[in-house]
Amino acid sequence: MASENTTRVSFRLKTDIHDLIQKLSADAGIDPSAFMQRALERAVYVHLPPERQKELDNTEALYSLAQHKAREIFVSGRFDEHFTLTVIRELMADPKSRALYEEIIDADAYTDGAPKKTPLNMYLGWYIKNAIDAAPLLDDAGKPRRAFVKDQPIKSYTLLQAGKSVSSGNARHMGRN
Repeated sequence: MASENTTRVSFRLKTDIHDLIQKLSADAGIDPSAFMQRALERAVYVHLPPERQKELDNTEALYSLAQHKAREIFVSGRFDEHFTLTVIRELMADPKSRALYEEIIDADAYTDGAPKKTPLNMYLGWYIKNAIDAAPLLDDAGKPRRAFVKDQPIKSYTLLQAGKSVSSGNARHMGRN
């Protein structure tokens, strides 16, 4: 599947490499596909134009800020099903995070229709969820439940529930940035 900003690829990995990617991505608190994408981006980084390098650096910095904020909010006891929206709101309340977000999307955070918003917001949701090892809240059919909002940088998000390590009080990577 391809969109304006992404292309879906599929390839085989040797089992030991796959296992290591699973471990390292879990250690980093990110989805394995995001881990591999980051590795591939870094492999071609020096061949990219400076403006694309800056965009990658800014995006990585924003993901890191989002994970840090998610862990901070979680540790403060403010986890609920609307956790993603809470984290996004706090990121937008911070001038540094908001400026970084707006630089990446080339628009105001609250504007509609910026082409770079949808993929950025999708990944932000993944990074926020994985920062605290949460899981999607499922409906009766087993599909992730979503919430829709207006006048926010995001238009929708997956409702979350505490994952196994979250519910046991041991959310992974709470001290990592």
